[in-house]
Amino acid sequence: MDKDVRASILRILSLLLGTIAFGTLAYHFVEGRDWFDCLYMTVITITTTGYGEMWRMSFYGRIISMFLMFFGVGIFFYAMSMLSPIFLEMKLRRWEKMLEKMRDHCIICGYGLMGREIAKQLPKDRVVIVDFDRNKVDLAREEGFIAIHGNATDDSTLERARIRDAKSIICCMNDSANAFTVITAKYLNPKITTVVILRNPEAEKNLRRIGVDHLLSPYKDTALKVYALMRRKASVEFVETIISGGEMLGLEKIVIDERLSGKTLKELDLRRRTGCIVVAIVRGKNVIVPSAETVLERGDIMFVIGTEDSLKKLIEMVS
Repeated sequence: MDKDVRASILRILSLLLGTIAFGTLAYHFVEGRDWFDCLYMTVITITTTGYGEMWRMSFYGRIISMFLMFFGVGIFFYAMSMLSPIFLEMKLRRWEKMLEKMRDHCIICGYGLMGREIAKQLPKDRVVIVDFDRNKVDLAREEGFIAIHGNATDDSTLERARIRDAKSIICCMNDSANAFTVITAKYLNPKITTVVILRNPEAEKNLRRIGVDHLLSPYKDTALKVYALMRRKASVEFVETIISGGEMLGLEKIVIDERLSGKTLKELDLRRRTGCIVVAIVRGKNVIVPSAETVLERGDIMFVIGTEDSLKKLIEMVS
């Protein structure tokens, strides 16, 4: 805390406590009442609580009350009006310091219904919210997230969200804002993973043209899930189970290069070495259910399931 800020807080608190002390002492010596009753009477007077007199006051006691009503109330509200922005500034500085330490975090642009639901699924210390609506920014901060007020399409706003150090950005705004945000994000951090929530199906082509990594359509994805439930209910239940299970399981996609090409799954022995299980191999347009003798070819896409720790071992092994 800066010395100037500390001095301001001490000065305001001294003025407020001095007023409370004056009222308490005045009531005690003039009215002869208990110390706590006098303190209570002073506090309810300067805060305009309006509970009424604690006891039948004398003429001089009412003069003290009138003095507190005129001057004490003003001092109280002056103190509140001065302290509120100071505390808010302190909180903002704390968030700025937390932002400075952010690495490999996720930026969520748009804190509407979709953005809020996505944020709930992510660790709060790895998320930065960006929204142009001040009320939504305040709501995000109340819910424990670091939030920035600004336009996500602006370079300066994304710079404040530390876009260059971010791992991913999720855009939950309208399609045009999402497109401009992705272009800006890719320019500032070419390695960032971009995810866009599609609003209008007609905008899908244009969003794919600008290089969005993952494009999700609530309408199309819901329709596909309904179809899958009708045809392959167990598949949907399996995916939902590994996503929401106690120990989070995940799927990892490994593209086979020349180092792994020509080897069998038995030779790789991923189950023993990493704890991961190969569930499918995509070769061209075909999906292969693998066996121990399956020979990997360059360009194959291998889908592997495992815990977070086992997937980390796998990535270290193949990288």
